[in-house]
Amino acid sequence: MAVCRICSGELELRVPGNGAALTAAHFSPSAHVVGQHGDLLGCLECGTIQQPVLPQGEALHDLYREMRDDDYLAEEEGRRATANRLLDLVGAHRPRGRLLDVGCGHGLLLDEARKRGYETVGLELSRQNAQHARETLGLDVREVPLEAFSEGTNGDSPGAFDVVILADVIEHLDDPVAAIDQCAALLRSSGVLCVVTPDPASLTAKVAGARWWGYLPAHTVLLPRRTLRELLSATGLVISEDVPFVRTFAAKRWVGGLAERLGPLSRPLNAVADRMPPVKLSLSLYDERVILAHRTPVTLADHPLLYHANGRAPIHVVLPAYRAVRTIPDVVAEMPTGAADSALLIDDASPDETTNVALLHGLNVLRHPTNRGYGASQKTGYTRALRDGAAVIVMVHADNQYDPGLVADMAEPILAGDADVVIGSRLLVDRAVAGGMPRWKWVGNRLLTGIENAVFGVRFSEYHTGYRAFSADFLRSVPFLRNSDDFVFDQEIFAQVLSRNARVVEIPIPTRYFHEASSVDFLTSLRYALKTLWVLGRYRLDRRWTLLRRPAAWLSARDE
Repeated sequence: MAVCRICSGELELRVPGNGAALTAAHFSPSAHVVGQHGDLLGCLECGTIQQPVLPQGEALHDLYREMRDDDYLAEEEGRRATANRLLDLVGAHRPRGRLLDVGCGHGLLLDEARKRGYETVGLELSRQNAQHARETLGLDVREVPLEAFSEGTNGDSPGAFDVVILADVIEHLDDPVAAIDQCAALLRSSGVLCVVTPDPASLTAKVAGARWWGYLPAHTVLLPRRTLRELLSATGLVISEDVPFVRTFAAKRWVGGLAERLGPLSRPLNAVADRMPPVKLSLSLYDERVILAHRTPVTLADHPLLYHANGRAPIHVVLPAYRAVRTIPDVVAEMPTGAADSALLIDDASPDETTNVALLHGLNVLRHPTNRGYGASQKTGYTRALRDGAAVIVMVHADNQYDPGLVADMAEPILAGDADVVIGSRLLVDRAVAGGMPRWKWVGNRLLTGIENAVFGVRFSEYHTGYRAFSADFLRSVPFLRNSDDFVFDQEIFAQVLSRNARVVEIPIPTRYFHEASSVDFLTSLRYALKTLWVLGRYRLDRRWTLLRRPAAWLSARDE
């Protein structure tokens, strides 16, 4: 049985190939003939599409060394426009510094980056491409694979670059996971990794089926967007942007490309393409993503609130925060210093002094480069805690809606071996309305909880609390990094809890409602409710839902 090279899951045939022997000519970026690939297999766990017939290691490198693409520069103007659009996105975060372009091709992006003031280095295996970049454009381009460069054999030491670009490259590599790790290691603190790759889980890919342009002979592994985000985040990188990729080509090329994929209808479209004026079109088919991920450091408080207690499994507190200046002092005042070993606040790019106030009060801080949402803050916090060796992770909201004095109570059932997950419920002993919960929220909470109990086949008092504790072993067993960046993350992880038959303990907690802690309005709550119903539908009807499968990345403790 074939197994996935990403997660070791089972593979099944998705798109039959034509069985033809592949040569270096098939690896040209302009080689887009439909069906000229080997069998494409899909992973049942992480959703990647793989072409196992392709060679690996040096045999694969040799094909790329011999590759030529004489048609590539015919679209040079559009390709430079596309490169500048990508550099605009990167430059919003790192407008200057050392930039590495892995698989730089003819060097067009490097040339545009150099014009902006970046100090550039490129890696390119194709002899023809590298020669053009060096001799025609005068660029520093090295004919070495990424793994050799990152090991220092022909390259730089770790932490040498402010920007690393992997544009239209990761799908060509035989070990994408190692490539992500290598690129992350090459980044300086606060450096940016930019990945551009086709998304086989996109609507466009699904509609196009076997004729989708992303099914090319040179594509070794196609990573779905959620899986790619998971792999990036698992290295400790923090995602700041995830947007569709816009390319610029001549209108004739766009129409001609469509004709290639329409079979019997190709002739009239080709006739239209031949008569089109030489104009450029900038389009996205919404089947390629640009993802920026940052090597974001944790800022340590000068006088930490919590210290590791010898003889106890490490308990880490994660505090999602946004505009929490007024409430952080109260949270810190109520948190017993002996209840946990570490407290990390995730500042979701607050426009106020949340980070500085947290540091002043003894909380370590990781600040998101951009505002990503409540779910994204949880993902960042849990990932960092797992990498830092936590055994139990307790989430405490920085808005003081949940009593920080109960951290030890939340962790105790897990430490005692009685639970994998602990839920702090405001409705187990229902004094929620007396505690200030608006009655419409109480009704909505009760209604959704009843529906969820019916769908999940269990009986919990509340699903919509933000006070939760997880064992590290449980979090490692589920792909929580594929979950939503917004509030519905909480319901997705509940679906994962139940799909794993995890042991859940509920403990009663008081209800706290005041302005700073409870600013979610009715429309936001309604959207959240609809998304919750969507989660329930997927859980009930789609047992192949990728959120319920095994993780693609193992989040082990690592030294930073």
